[in-house]
Amino acid sequence: MAKHTTLKRGQLLKYIGKRWKNLNITSTHFLKFLGYDGSGFADIWVEYQGRLLFISIKEIELAA
Repeated sequence: MAKHTTLKRGQLLKYIGKRWKNLNITSTHFLKFLGYDGSGFADIWVEYQGRLLFISIKEIELAA
């Protein structure tokens, strides 16, 4: 996703990054945007199935 896109709290996102060994994020499940990292807009906080995750904005796209 482009860095100039502004996200709003609660917005649904789709994960398109690498698969994690301990976490299987499928294309049918969505992440909920919680907020940006305090040091900039390159990393974000999201919620996925009750877990808080810190991911790069390059690894997500807007849910349709």
